[in-house]
Amino acid sequence: MIRLFHILFAAACIGSMFVYSHQFTDAYIVPKWCCVLFVLLWMLVCAAFLALQRKSIVADMAIWGSIIVFSCWLEAVYGILQYVGLFPSHATFRVTGSFDNPAGFAACLCAGLPFVVFLIIHRNKYIRYAGWLAGGVMVLAIFLSHSRSGMVSVIAVCVMYLCGRFVHGRLWRYLLSVSMIGLLIIGSYWLKKDSADGRLLIWRCGLEMVKDAPWTGHGVGSFEAKYMDYQADYFKEYGSQNRYAMLADNVKQPFNEYLGVLINFGIVGLALLLGMVGALVYCYRQNPTLEKKIALYALLSIGIFSFFSYPFTYPFTWMVTFLAVLMLTADYLKRIKIGTWGRNIMYSAVLMGFFLGQVRLGARTQSERSWQEASVLALCHSYDEALPYYVSLKHRFEDNPYFLYNYAAVFTEAKEYEKALKVALECRKYWADYDLELLLGDIYREKKDYKQAEEYYMSASYMCPSRFLPLYQLYELYKCIGNTEKASELAKILLEKPAKVNSALIKRIRYMVKKDGLINSVRR
Repeated sequence: MIRLFHILFAAACIGSMFVYSHQFTDAYIVPKWCCVLFVLLWMLVCAAFLALQRKSIVADMAIWGSIIVFSCWLEAVYGILQYVGLFPSHATFRVTGSFDNPAGFAACLCAGLPFVVFLIIHRNKYIRYAGWLAGGVMVLAIFLSHSRSGMVSVIAVCVMYLCGRFVHGRLWRYLLSVSMIGLLIIGSYWLKKDSADGRLLIWRCGLEMVKDAPWTGHGVGSFEAKYMDYQADYFKEYGSQNRYAMLADNVKQPFNEYLGVLINFGIVGLALLLGMVGALVYCYRQNPTLEKKIALYALLSIGIFSFFSYPFTYPFTWMVTFLAVLMLTADYLKRIKIGTWGRNIMYSAVLMGFFLGQVRLGARTQSERSWQEASVLALCHSYDEALPYYVSLKHRFEDNPYFLYNYAAVFTEAKEYEKALKVALECRKYWADYDLELLLGDIYREKKDYKQAEEYYMSASYMCPSRFLPLYQLYELYKCIGNTEKASELAKILLEKPAKVNSALIKRIRYMVKKDGLINSVRR
């Protein structure tokens, strides 16, 4: 049974990294979660069965660590082969592994890297060599991905490890570690300054959200529901000529997990998180074994990465975090004594949870696939065929903003504007988004509610000041209602506005504006 448990864990690790499917609307994240949850449900049954037999699942952590290292090594090799051109990447980036972007790729490798120590300290010299090789390949892959969060995380953990080993005196270790990490962060900032400035804007607006609900936060999902409104308010106050204007984008993540906790749960939530971290450090200091040190460094690596990115979007990060917590608290868990009745009740509850979980997971997976089928039909302009899918799936995705946005867009294309407006406004409760503002503007324009259309187009423009489309939609709106003066002003802005990337869309917009000739009224 223990061997089966290890096999299932290996399947979960590999699945959490390599599974992706274009039968889902989110091809790279949702399939990984579905695979991992399916395997974890089976692992839960095995764990309950082992508990009935009074066997420990954490007897040999080296095996668990080796499984993690092997999975990460495979992912790293895949990324390196993408870099040299033997495999295509899955986005505009050169190295993504089996993820949607380098952040997920680097996050998983950083989380798994500390477990290489299990191989490096092995008595067999060939296993030690394999450990050094695997670690080197993983570090190389992280640097080739150009993920600054990954580079900072790897180097910071190495610096702290080396300081702990070779620098004597706790104060000197802390000072040297903090100084080196500070220099590293400054260096990574200048490596991609524009991107870093974009994150500074996100953090600045995110802190404004925290100010409005400092103690208990705005609630789960509040970043997606409210952040872009705060970004729009920022540019309303400071203007579109602000230094961040060209960097502002349609943001879906806070790029800092701790800021995300503050926004969702406030100071109380962050304090609870820090309390749990303190409890884990206490568990380590009570019995500082090598296994616990590895677990602590794994959590440290994830923790540093979390300052600059969103590693907990990916299931592998959660698995490593849970395993590290299990390793740190194993001494205390072994002291828990459960009687025969307690074990029987636990096993019965696990079986019920297993069957219920499998049913719900199967239903969710089928719904995700049906949604993708509907999306394909919509892309092929078969709106009458796509709508029945959306109607049947509405009850399952009633609070999913991405589904509601697609649903509203299909209604709009089918010219059912009343239904489109109802769904789009429902979506707006869960999602403040640039594309949604444009969609609402389009719907109101078709309904001839020009004042509301103007408000939503203006909102979209403030959300992302560097974008041309909201201003062009406003330009077309003013032309439609006969407001030549405002249309002329926007024509001048569109022709003189600097472009971040001179795309085909921007060229077409400028061509259409020049063709209309309204700019001449301004010149005269």
